[in-house]
Amino acid sequence: MGEKFKITSFMRKIGFKKLKKTPKFNKCSDNFENKMPLFLINCAIHKMRLEKFKESAKNAKLKFCRESCVNGKKFTDNIIYKMYTHKPQIVKKKDITPIEISIFMSHINAWIKILDSGCKCGMVMEDDVILKKSFKKNVDLTLRTLEEHKKKFDILFLWNGNWGNTKSFMKKILKINNKITIMREMEEFTSGTVCYIITRDFIKKILKEVLPIKDPVDMYLGTWFRRARLYSINMKYNRTLQKDLSPFFMPGKWDAKIFYSGETDMQSSHESVENKKNVKQIIKNFEK
Repeated sequence: MGEKFKITSFMRKIGFKKLKKTPKFNKCSDNFENKMPLFLINCAIHKMRLEKFKESAKNAKLKFCRESCVNGKKFTDNIIYKMYTHKPQIVKKKDITPIEISIFMSHINAWIKILDSGCKCGMVMEDDVILKKSFKKNVDLTLRTLEEHKKKFDILFLWNGNWGNTKSFMKKILKINNKITIMREMEEFTSGTVCYIITRDFIKKILKEVLPIKDPVDMYLGTWFRRARLYSINMKYNRTLQKDLSPFFMPGKWDAKIFYSGETDMQSSHESVENKKNVKQIIKNFEK
C-alpha cells in the first residue's frame, strides 16, 4: 500500500487513510478509453456541493468515487505540534495553515488509492467544478492524441489558475484541436488542484519525499517542474468574465481554502483562512 509511504496509527487518527485491501475501484474506473479511477474530494459538510456535482457528472455521463476530505478544523494546536514532532515528521515549521495541510493530506489519500488501483494513472477532482457535456470525449481525445504523438506526462492539469503568473514561460507541447492545446510548465508554478490526471509512477516518486509537508499541495507540485513532465491545458482569457477558462469546464469559481475549511459556502476565503494561525506560529508557541 502506497509503496514506501507508511502510515502510523497517529497518521490514521489525523486523517491519513490506510486501505485494508487493494480495491479495484470499478465504479469509477471505466469512464475513459484509458482505464483510470476518478476521485472526487468532498467534505461531509458540503452536501449541497456534492449534489450539484452529481448533477453535473450525470450530465457528462461521468462516474466517480467520493474521497472524503480531511477535516482541517479538527487540527488543534496540540495536534499540529504532534505532527511536527512525530516520526516520520508530518509538517515543517513553515507559513502553512492547518487547512492547507488538510488539503494536502486529502490529495495524498487520493494518490494512494490511485496507486493501489493498479491503473497507470488516475484523475483527482474537487467538488465545485461544472463539467461540460463534452468532458469525457475531450479527455479521451487529449490522452489519445498525446499517446499517438508519444508525448508522455507525469501530471496533466485540466484547469490551471496560473496563480504564480508563469504562463509566459510555458512551452507548447501539442495542439489537440482548436480549443485544446497542451503546454509544459517550465518554471516553478502554482496551478490550483481543481482537476488533474496523475500517473502512478509520479505518485511513487512523490510519496518517497512528500513528508514533511511545508507548502500547499499545488505549490508543492509546481516545485517538480525540473524533475517531472508537468503539462497543463492552455487556458484562454475571457474579457467579459475577467478570468481564464478551461475547455473542459463551464465557467466557475474555485477556492480550495474555503473548500476544505469546513466552513459554509457563504463564508469568504478571507474569513476561513485569515482567522487560522499558521504552523510556524503554533510551533513557536509550544517551544517558548
